[in-house]
Amino acid sequence: MPNEIIHYPNDEKTVYLSYQAAYIASVSLDFLMACEQEGLITPQFKVEGRSGYMMKDIHRLQIIRRLHEDLHLALPAIDVILHLRGQIREMAGQRSYLERKLLEQQAELNRLQNLLYKFQSPE
Repeated sequence: MPNEIIHYPNDEKTVYLSYQAAYIASVSLDFLMACEQEGLITPQFKVEGRSGYMMKDIHRLQIIRRLHEDLHLALPAIDVILHLRGQIREMAGQRSYLERKLLEQQAELNRLQNLLYKFQSPE
């Protein structure tokens, strides 16, 4: 296993070793380890003491790198931003769900009003 721990044809399921993940994300191995220690990323697998990262982890690491380099944010501040970002995504999902439910309820209300109108109107 010189290059990858596990490889699937679908790139999203490929697991990369730490040094590979760092290379793909354009960060140093030390930065990757600092992010892991800060709890910003978590390896998906540990095999023989080696960490494995999936592409979603590498994408997250790239976001962390951009926040750190471009905005000069410290890792604890990035942790807060990523947490808030997650909450925003969760609330957006809840909003979409509630909007769908509202549309369903409005359609049902319209159906019931039409039915009531048919029963009330003389034929």
